[in-house]
Formats: sequence, C-alpha cells, structure tokens
Amino acid sequence: MNCFLPGRAAAAALLASLIAAPLGAQRGEPAPVAAGRVPAYAAYAPGFDVLHYRIAIALPESGTHIAATATLSVAVVAPRRDTLRLDLSGLRATAVQAATRGAALRPAAFRQGDGRLFVAVPAEARTGDTLRIEIAYEGEPDDGLIIRQNVRGSRAIFADNWPDRARFWFPSIDHPGDKATVEFEVRAPRGWEVVANGNRVGAARETEIPADGVWRSRVPVPIPTYAMVIGATDFAIGTVTPCARGGRAPSRETDCVPVTYWAYPADSARAASTFRRAGQMIEYYASRFGPFPYQKLAHVQSSTRYGGMENVGAIFYSEQAIAEGRLGETTVAHETAHQWFGDAITESHWNHLWLSEGFATYFGMQFFESADGVTRFRELVQGAASGYMNSDVTDLAIVDTTAVPRNDLFALLNANSYQKGGLVLHMLRGLLGDSAFFAGIRRYADRHLHGNAGTADLRRALEESSGRDLGGFFEQWVYRPGFPTYRVSHTWDAAARQAVLTVEQRQKAAWPVFSMPIEFEFTTPQGTVRRKLDISGRRAVVRVDLPAPPSGVRLDPDGWLLKRVEGS
Repeated sequence: MNCFLPGRAAAAALLASLIAAPLGAQRGEPAPVAAGRVPAYAAYAPGFDVLHYRIAIALPESGTHIAATATLSVAVVAPRRDTLRLDLSGLRATAVQAATRGAALRPAAFRQGDGRLFVAVPAEARTGDTLRIEIAYEGEPDDGLIIRQNVRGSRAIFADNWPDRARFWFPSIDHPGDKATVEFEVRAPRGWEVVANGNRVGAARETEIPADGVWRSRVPVPIPTYAMVIGATDFAIGTVTPCARGGRAPSRETDCVPVTYWAYPADSARAASTFRRAGQMIEYYASRFGPFPYQKLAHVQSSTRYGGMENVGAIFYSEQAIAEGRLGETTVAHETAHQWFGDAITESHWNHLWLSEGFATYFGMQFFESADGVTRFRELVQGAASGYMNSDVTDLAIVDTTAVPRNDLFALLNANSYQKGGLVLHMLRGLLGDSAFFAGIRRYADRHLHGNAGTADLRRALEESSGRDLGGFFEQWVYRPGFPTYRVSHTWDAAARQAVLTVEQRQKAAWPVFSMPIEFEFTTPQGTVRRKLDISGRRAVVRVDLPAPPSGVRLDPDGWLLKRVEGS
C-alpha cells in the first residue's frame, strides 16, 4: 500500500474538497420516510430529529488519528430549543457551521463536554425548519472505529457501533429512536476495498476502484446509527448470488438483491461455504415479511466484538470465527432476519430490544424449518428454551430495565432479549395459528417499516390480525418474569369414562401463575387422543372424556410452550 496523504494538513485539504458541494445540492437529499416514525425525541435529543448524515473521512494508512467532516440535516421539532445536543465522545470538534435550509453556512458557537457536542441553533430557525450542521473533527477514536491489524496480520479499519458507540467516530443523536438516511465518502489507502451501508454512488460495480480514491455510498431510507458502518482492508470479494429475489422495495428499482461476501484473502474459501445459502435466506424472509428493505447485502469478515452484527446491508462477522471455520449458518440466518427486525423496524427504546433480538432469534431458527425441516427447527427451539431456563435472568421480565444500569446497555444482551423473546413469538404462533400470526407480523412490519416500534405496537397488530385480546398473554410473558413449571397427574373415573387431570404450577411464588390453553396428548389402547384445555390457577382439575383409561399423558407434545414439566 502506498501512502495517500501525509499529515493532518493534507487530510484537512482532502476533507475540504469532499464537502465543497452543499448537502443535497448534487445528490438530492431524500425526504424522511413518514410511516412508522415515532416522535420520542424527548428521551434523547429534545427539539431535534436528524434526517440525514453525510460523513466524509480519510482513513489513515498508519496510526489511529482520523480527521473527518460530518454534515447533518436536522429537523427542528417541538419543543424548539436553542442548543442542539449531539453525541461525540473522545474526538475534538475543530469547526462548526450551521444554517437553515437554503441559507449560507456560517460559523456557529459550540462547546464540548461529558461526551456531548453542544451547537448553538441559528436564531432565525423555527419549529418545522431543517438545519444544515457541518462539523469538522479529529482525534483518535476510543471505540466505535476499530483500527488495528486483523486476524491475518493486515491493517484494517472497521466501524462497530452497537449499542451507542457511533458517537466515538461521528457526531450523532446516537439512539435507536432517531433514524436517518446516511451517505459516506471514504478515502482509503491504495490496495484496500471499502464496504459500507447502501449502494455505491458513481460506480458501476460494488467493488469498482474509484478513480479519485474516494469510495462513496448511500442509503436512501432511514436506519439506526448503530447500524451505520464502514469497513476497509484488503478484501477478497465473492458473489453468493447476483440476484436473490427480494421483492420490490423503495430502496431499489428491481426485485434483485445482490448478495456478496467480503473476506480476508486467506479465508475466502471458508466464507464462500458459510454464506452459500445467504440468498435463499433473503428469499424466504421476503416471502414472509415483505421485500428486502435495502439495496444489497454484503456478508463481511471484520473486527467486531460480536459473533455477528446486523449493520444495514453489510453484516459484520467475527474475523476469528470465519478464520477458524466455526461461524455457523444459524448466525447468518439470525443476522439476515435483523435486516427486517432491528434495522428496518427498530425498537423505539432500548428496553424493547427483544423486538430486535427476539425476532432475529426466532425467525433465524425458522429459516431452518423451511429449509431443513421441522425436526431441525424443533431442536433449535428446544435449545433456546434450555438456554433461557438455565440463564441468570429468569427473575427479570423481558421489558424491564430496572436491573440494567443506564450506562451498561450491553447487559440487555441476555437470554430475555434473545431466547425468551424468540420463544414468546413461538408461543404466539402456536396460540394464534400460522395464518393470523404471520398476517400480524406482516402488518406490524408494514406499519413500522423504516421507523420505530414498541411492544404495544406488536400486540396491536397481532390483535387486529387475530381478533383476540392478547393483553393477558403479554402481561404474563413479556412484562412479568419467569416461566411455568407443571406437575401433571391423572386418575380414571370409570363410571363417567373420564380422565381426571390434575395440573399444578410449581414455579417460584414471585413469578406469575400462568393462564394458557395447552394441548394434552392421552395414550389409550385405541391410540392417542389430543385435547386443548384452558389451564389456570396453581392447581387445576379438569375432566376429559376418553374412550378408555389413558396409560400416559403428555403436556404440550409439540413443544409450543416455554415450560418445565416435573417428572418428564
């Protein structure tokens, strides 16, 4: 690799050239997508909503110092404030300019402190106006932009933003409730390729080397800051499929979704094998939930602290897992499902994280039901149930942040958000039936596409599709902790020709007493007989007409319910 720009002065000159054209003057800044946007600004940036980010950055060939310019399009919303508070941690803003739409940029007063950048709003700005804020900044990122040698010993630079670590490399309202469109202009050392969200701008192919050395890409629909990324190193790039049938979406003109993998050269063969069914996953999910929401999907070997990270259109995976051949297809399916749930439909607040992770867990497993059969699917469901029941978070509810410190969002990456969240969806499917369940999920996805949602929004969509009141279900399974532990016994009433079934709930006293319709299977000399019974209370006694005394009774034989059964 050759040196591309020596020193900070040259880097500043480059960045000045990158941002010379006003935001929107050449590219046509898109209007925000209205459907599903939740005005929950008061929780994180009262008075403002970022609509668009344009990030111009020169990646260093050596060292870790970066210089960049971010240009933000920001809506002024009620209540109007005189100061825009942005998240920017560890980097120094060197100049800030601001203007209302159509006016010339002029220097704006600003200050930094406590991981924030405070920018004075032009006095003439009114509620309903759109501001253009241009921020030049520099420094060595403490986190968020990982600059180091990769697992194969080559230098690499990768963004790794989740949950609120975008602030370590660009100024933002770093919260999932404030989604925005984004474009990147990245100058990388010669010999590197750059992957980012969205499609390349001004290039015929995703891998085309730009003549001026600047890799440009753009996402035309709003996405969360935690999924806005770039990655740069010497990649070997392969095509999984040039055209996964993802359905027509606002982000692209055709139903073709190009699917690629970006791996270190030594690991390209492993990557090709791991991602061989990635196009098939897109096609399955598109048939269930609606068109693939973005322009393309790249599967990327990267520096990330996670096994997989669902960055929009560019999923990043653990470099070690790919290098060692231990990245499994379950992770690929999970992260692909996130492109809909988490990325396109994003939780409005962190305590609803299960709407992202629980969905990806369940629908990640469900791909294998379609592709490999119900036996494989049930194995995955049982594994998820065991993982949750043996975890240390069973005394917490899914939607409950009381035990999670506000400065430790990583603590939400637990078995409640993942396994129990996924199993709640499985139980809803069993309760409502496939037709009403998938219609409700599709309704929820359509209603909140490219916006935000909370648990109440999911419940509303499922109630509308099924015609059932699900308040009790959500209260006991989502807003309360734990799971039921059943003990089942039976006797035979010969005169009435009935089995007398006794069902006790023996879970912790602090957990709910669950009320659920449960299927029971009775083994008789004439064969098996199934009955669905409403079970509630600590001790329920139910009579069941049968042709003969049962020799055995199984509770929930098809495994729809999250539970333990004593003696089984």
